[in-house]
Amino acid sequence: MGFDPRRWRPGSGGPPVTSNVEALLAENDSLRREVRALRRRLEQLQHSSGAEPRFAHGLTPHQVERWGEAMAAHPQWQALRIGPPAGLRGVIEELRTRWWNPELSLEQELDRRAPGLGAELAEALRGPHSRVRWALRAAFALYGPRASEWLSDAPLQVVEELLRRQVQLGQRRRGTRTENHSGAHHHSQAQAKATAPDPRAGALRELGLEPGASVPMIKRAYRRLAKAHHPDLGGDAKAFHRLEAAYRLLLG
Repeated sequence: MGFDPRRWRPGSGGPPVTSNVEALLAENDSLRREVRALRRRLEQLQHSSGAEPRFAHGLTPHQVERWGEAMAAHPQWQALRIGPPAGLRGVIEELRTRWWNPELSLEQELDRRAPGLGAELAEALRGPHSRVRWALRAAFALYGPRASEWLSDAPLQVVEELLRRQVQLGQRRRGTRTENHSGAHHHSQAQAKATAPDPRAGALRELGLEPGASVPMIKRAYRRLAKAHHPDLGGDAKAFHRLEAAYRLLLG
C-alpha cells in the first residue's frame, strides 16, 4: 500500500509531507495539464517533421464520421448541394472573399489562425467527395477554429446556417443573371433600333423622293404615281398598294 497523507499524524516518524490533500490534488492536476501541453507540442513537432499525424486538434476520421451522422439528422440535410454555383463550394468561395488573404486555400487560412488545424482537417477529410466532407469544409470556412465546438454542440444549427447561406447565394446569383439578361435585352433592342432601316426613308424612296422632302412634295409625288399605278388605269395593283402605304406612313 502507498502512503496516505490523510492518515499521517505529527510525531508518527513518517516522512515530512504536507497534510493538505487539496493542495496535492491541485498540484497533480497542474502536472497533468503540463503533460498534455507537452504531448500536444510533441505531436506538432512530429507532424512538422513528417512523422505520422496525431490529430492534435481532435480532427480524426472517427470524429468526422460522428459529426456527419449528427448533421444528417437535420430534416433538410439532403437539400445541401455540393456543386456550384449555389452549393457548398459556392458558399466556401463566397466566404473566401472575406478572408485576410482571399488567395489562400481553406487549409492555409485555418493554419494561419490555428497552426496545424488546416493540415489536420485535410488529413481527417481525406477520401472521396461527399456531402458530409463538403459540409464540414464549409463549416470550418464559416466558423474557423471554433467550428469543432459548433459541430459538437449544435450540428443541426450548423446545417441550418449552411442551408440559409446556400439559399441566399442562389438568390443573389439568380438576381445577377436576371439583371444581366435584362441589360443584354435592352442592349439588343437598342442595337436593333440602330441597325434597323428607317421606314420613312423607305417610304420616301417608294415615292421617288429624297430625305427631307416637304409635305407638298410628298402629295405631288403621290398624285403623279397614283395615276401611273392605279389598277383602274391599267397599273400594277401591288405597286399601287405599296404607294398608298408609303403615303399614309409619311402623312399619318
